[in-house]
Amino acid sequence: MSIAWGSLGLVAIVSFAAAVVVTALVSFGIVGLAARAPRPDGPEPALSPSTGTAVGVVSLVAAAAIVIYGLYIIVA
Repeated sequence: MSIAWGSLGLVAIVSFAAAVVVTALVSFGIVGLAARAPRPDGPEPALSPSTGTAVGVVSLVAAAAIVIYGLYIIVA
């Protein structure tokens, strides 16, 4: 039995990159959706509520698409 180290390294790099991208997209989604919440005593949010909602939804849909595609690859 031999191990294809090149393939193993490629899988490790791609899975690490996918984890970082999905984490960043979910973080952007949460920050975008948080722009809708009123802040009575804090500074004004950097995003308007409609822009924050759009950024949040697009980010979370992109993260979900990556996860679903990964599951599709595993199952198929």
